[in-house]
Amino acid sequence: MGSVLLLSLAGDVVRSINPSLLDSPPPSIERSGHDVCYLGPNGEDSHDLVVYCRELMEGHRAMVGSWYIHPERHVVEYVAVVVISSAIIRGVQPSLSRYPEDRADDLRPPLLVRVVTSFIYACQLAYKLSGYPGKILMMGMPCNVIWTMYMALCFLPLRPQTMHVMYQLMVPYSILAVVAVATPDTSDITMWMEVPFFFFMHYALIAYPAYFLRSGRISALSFLDGDGSAATNFLRWWTLACAYFGLFYFGAAVPLSLVYGINLNYMLSPPPTPGDFLSGPNFRLFSALACAAAFFVAQSLVTSAALLGRWAGRVSVSVSKKRV
Repeated sequence: MGSVLLLSLAGDVVRSINPSLLDSPPPSIERSGHDVCYLGPNGEDSHDLVVYCRELMEGHRAMVGSWYIHPERHVVEYVAVVVISSAIIRGVQPSLSRYPEDRADDLRPPLLVRVVTSFIYACQLAYKLSGYPGKILMMGMPCNVIWTMYMALCFLPLRPQTMHVMYQLMVPYSILAVVAVATPDTSDITMWMEVPFFFFMHYALIAYPAYFLRSGRISALSFLDGDGSAATNFLRWWTLACAYFGLFYFGAAVPLSLVYGINLNYMLSPPPTPGDFLSGPNFRLFSALACAAAFFVAQSLVTSAALLGRWAGRVSVSVSKKRV
């Protein structure tokens, strides 16, 4: 009984973060001519205090936050995911494969990559800052977070091992760019050339890891002896990718979404899907499982390709020796 009361009190505190949110998202298109997107500052529903959807800037309506997930559910999932993710990161981090110190310079992106990254990041910031209030939060979307990581790799004086970890996380995360291109949601992309730019920057996110892997700067396999088998490294990197993803989006994106009333990365209500198959109070858990499965597939493909390449190299060397 005490735990139920405590959870209820915690839920009240969470709801007080933003009383202006509706209990469910507004319809995607105007239905009544006076659809409401936000209540008054203290939850008032009087016509002179609410914010009507027609008053919002173009693109804002699609990203309006709500209490689709009950506040108590937010509390439970926040605590559970943050604690579990933090424990996984703390447990896995010390056993990760190491990057050879004598090859540290290989981790610094070449000039062309730095130039392209700077251009894309500047354009993204310009688009987000020029849009509706709160659109800058969209820099917290997965692919924009990856671009932030690339900016850090290009221009910050990071330790080689830190860069190594960041590159390895890019491998499973690259599948998110594939998903974005395959099932694009451009509902809040309304400015000049923003849609073509959307596809350009996502294709670049697919090309970057392919380049770094193909050039040998990074590898899904360990560089040094004693860093574990391919299967062990695969599980470590995949688990770490899932943990960091969960920690950021449940631990940071959800609070930001509630404070600013923006449905960042669909953490407050589900995205539009055929037949609304992704809906209900468990939609975030199903989405998390889908992301984990996608990361698994991406990591599997890259690891398998690396193993095949290593095997082919050994066969080639063996054949050459026999000919000699």
